[in-house]
Amino acid sequence: MWRFKKDRSLESSIAYMCGALVITAGVGACLLRGLFFTEEMYPFLTLWFVLCCTCSLYYLIGVGAWRKSGGGAVSGITGVNGVSEGSEVSGENKALRILLSVPLIILSLYVIHWLRGPLSSQGTMNETLRWGLYASFALLVCFCAVNRVGRRIVNVTWSMAGMFLSMSALLAVCGVVKLPFAVAYSNSAEVSATGVRLAGLMEYPNAFGAVMAVFLLERLFAVAVYYGEPKKSVNMLGARCVGLGMECAEAERRSKGAGGVEAEQGKAGSTTAALLRLLPLFPYTAALLLSESRGAWLTAACACAAVLLWKRQLIAPLLAAGAAPVAVAALLYRQLARAGLAVEPVPGLLLLAGLWAGALLAGLWLCRRQRSAAGTARAAMLALAAAGWTAAGVAVLLHVRERITGPSSTVSARGLFYRDAWRLAAEAPWLGRGGETWRHAYLAAQSRPYVGSQVHNGYLDILLNLGFVGLAAILLMLLATGWLLATKSPRLLPPFLVIVLHSVVDFDWSYGLFWLLLFWLPALALAEDKQKHQSAPTHPQSETKLPIQSTSTNPLTNVTTPANPLIAQSTSTNPLTNVTTPANPLIAQSTSTNPLTNVTTPANPLITHSTPANPLITHSTPANPLITHSTPTNPLIAYPTPKKSPQIRLRQLIGTAVCCFSLLLGVLSFHAAQGEKFYRQAIMSVDPSVKVELLQQSLGWNPRSPRTVIALSRLLSGEQSVSLLRQSLLYSPENASLSWELAERWMSSDHPGAALYWIDQSFRLDKYNNAKWVKAIEGMLLMGQKKLAEGNRKEGLVCVASGNELLLEYRRLAEEEANKGGQHNDREFQMTEQADDLSRRLSMLALRF
Repeated sequence: MWRFKKDRSLESSIAYMCGALVITAGVGACLLRGLFFTEEMYPFLTLWFVLCCTCSLYYLIGVGAWRKSGGGAVSGITGVNGVSEGSEVSGENKALRILLSVPLIILSLYVIHWLRGPLSSQGTMNETLRWGLYASFALLVCFCAVNRVGRRIVNVTWSMAGMFLSMSALLAVCGVVKLPFAVAYSNSAEVSATGVRLAGLMEYPNAFGAVMAVFLLERLFAVAVYYGEPKKSVNMLGARCVGLGMECAEAERRSKGAGGVEAEQGKAGSTTAALLRLLPLFPYTAALLLSESRGAWLTAACACAAVLLWKRQLIAPLLAAGAAPVAVAALLYRQLARAGLAVEPVPGLLLLAGLWAGALLAGLWLCRRQRSAAGTARAAMLALAAAGWTAAGVAVLLHVRERITGPSSTVSARGLFYRDAWRLAAEAPWLGRGGETWRHAYLAAQSRPYVGSQVHNGYLDILLNLGFVGLAAILLMLLATGWLLATKSPRLLPPFLVIVLHSVVDFDWSYGLFWLLLFWLPALALAEDKQKHQSAPTHPQSETKLPIQSTSTNPLTNVTTPANPLIAQSTSTNPLTNVTTPANPLIAQSTSTNPLTNVTTPANPLITHSTPANPLITHSTPANPLITHSTPTNPLIAYPTPKKSPQIRLRQLIGTAVCCFSLLLGVLSFHAAQGEKFYRQAIMSVDPSVKVELLQQSLGWNPRSPRTVIALSRLLSGEQSVSLLRQSLLYSPENASLSWELAERWMSSDHPGAALYWIDQSFRLDKYNNAKWVKAIEGMLLMGQKKLAEGNRKEGLVCVASGNELLLEYRRLAEEEANKGGQHNDREFQMTEQADDLSRRLSMLALRF
């Protein structure tokens, strides 16, 4: 019995550690602006990989000690996905393997780019660290989903993350929470109908709106499923409704009390559980509307329509569940939009609390009436709910009609981004050019002088980074995830579709939070599916209830054989064959006892005991390398010593590799964090000598950072500066800023040929830059004057001629851009007065030769 306790203790400990890591990832994603800026993620990533390494090491030590004691590995850990592995691989197993393998493939592709020499070594390192986070999070959250303790953490953390993001944004509007960038302001009517948009902790309204749409649709369809199918709702929702972490199953059981005080307490518990189901709908909807993200609204509507066409029985309960929250949120949107998202704390809190309470009560009444009413009363309820939806839609659309119906420069600009991105992708179509390709190459690829360091399309971003190989892997993973959600929990398809669709029109995938949500959704589906199978009775005379387990006792030896201590099961025994049949054939185990030898033989080959051979009855017992139980010792029979199977060796090898790789990524992120820390200290320093020392320390920790190299090169002498810049080009060979710094160094020397070379390199990488053109022309003019003063008329004439050529090219580009119109001229590229003055000075200098 102590072996089973040890087995359960080890798995529970690992489940708690994985759950703690999932909570850490959720908190980090909320507090670090959705994990957008990699530079501020370095300390978090260091902590994350150290914790992952610790968890892996703990697992390896625990498994090794357990194996040496004669036991198996861990009963609940039967594969990377937590599903038992049989001879025939199920569709669920295949989908999960794809889901967990693709992040590792993407991580490997970035490592390959890093070794080959990418477009940006710094960008590739950042993406390597990011995908290390995504891959480990996917593995951890899926393991938690198939564990009884872990799935509760997964559900609660999901709900708490959504509530934290929405409520922090709404409280910032009310002036209760100080978030400097929670509200985005704009003077352009094409960007905002009211001039203000809610951005929340993510500080970007479009991404914040998409995240709120994900959380809203998850909860809206959960409520719709519950009230749409009351007989099956407990199973489909995982026997609980996570609002703020309270389990509705307990409240529903209390509601079944018979008579007197028990009946009243049961009714109150049922009402509380229902209110918790509806609780997040209003803040999610209000935050989504206040973000004023047209893309998030449209993708949410398309996702709802797609799933409702498949699950038409959910239309009526969804109308009833969302009518009140949507209508009241639309009213709040109109009120706050008029005030410019700036209200006093007390009136704002009173308004928010009053509307929230009204939405809760009205939503509860509509849902219950829709489910209990019939005939005319039911039709009236649905008509009322439809009227609420219609009123909300009209109120919002009238307020933003100009942004929806009028021409949009942002839409046309994104079309321009996409065309330039396709041309850039054609240069390396199969494997791409490494991490952050668009960010470091868009100035060279742009056909107009726009400002857009993000391509506004997640799929194109993957294509640029990893080519068609990486994009195919991502698409395969999305298909596997969609299939898994459709088969295990269809109600989670709408939030998944929001992520998939909205990434087509914005740079959602530059936020780590979106990838975490993408891996979180299948974990929620797995958790609900496991809970459904464990909650549903499979035998007419036995009902499975957690944490009760059934055991079988041998009357001859008086030895009790326990079932899996982590997963409840029910069994039935055939008196003729003495074979115990499990309730769950994938998890539970059935055993048959030989009365001659008192040896128990399991029927399920996945969860087995090590048994001796019977000299009277020949039989074979399959050995499970992961879950090995021992039977009571029989002094008449010699039992074999458990051996270390190849599968255990393989899993230990994989665990060791995970531990080592996590440690390696942790060291890498620590070096990057130290480099970033010294760089920030240097920027804040005033003393040049101290600044040089800090920048050198920063480069010692992270030599791949171009901005650190540029800042240090401006403080060093000519030869040292040029050497440092050339060395940095090995890490970023097509960095426009590095090329321009070298051009400036050569323009201040006596080498016009080298100066012209680096000037051409810089303009090839960034041609729509007024300041560079003017400074290059002026540099050639000054070099010509210097050569003339030295008496070197030949080189002086070359400098003047080169300056005139640069001036003509600048004028040609400016005229072409002027003829195209100023719609996408975000960088205001044009001929300047300073350039015209340089033209006159070059002409006067040419007359002197």
